[in-house]
Amino acid sequence: MAFCAKCGSQLSPGAAACSACGAPTGAGPAPAAAHVPPVSTQQAVGFISALFDLSFTNFITTKIIKVLFIISIVMAAAAAIAIIVMGFTASAVAGILALLIVAPLLFLFYVIYSRVFLEILIVIFRCSEYLAEIAKQGRR
Repeated sequence: MAFCAKCGSQLSPGAAACSACGAPTGAGPAPAAAHVPPVSTQQAVGFISALFDLSFTNFITTKIIKVLFIISIVMAAAAAIAIIVMGFTASAVAGILALLIVAPLLFLFYVIYSRVFLEILIVIFRCSEYLAEIAKQGRR
């Protein structure tokens, strides 16, 4: 029989955490975090100050890249729906062709293109950040 080191409750065999207090037992993987910590005021102020930094010493692209990708997916979906609507407006055959072939291919192409472009953008910004860190280390 095993007991929790924190609260003294009896543990189930192989339990990763105590069922009474949630303390990890070391017998299995650690329990997952219950929530994501909120953004601190300092981080929010840092983002706003970086946004209006006219010297461009702090980059915000790496912070908002996920939002940009979601926007590009939404735009691709809207374009695909517009193509389908225009196809059905022209004729039933064109609408079915647009629904089954043209719109899905263009949607997929646009999402792939956006992803590759944003990945290249992130690589450029990370290279810049890493080079700045290397330059700082060389000055010490």
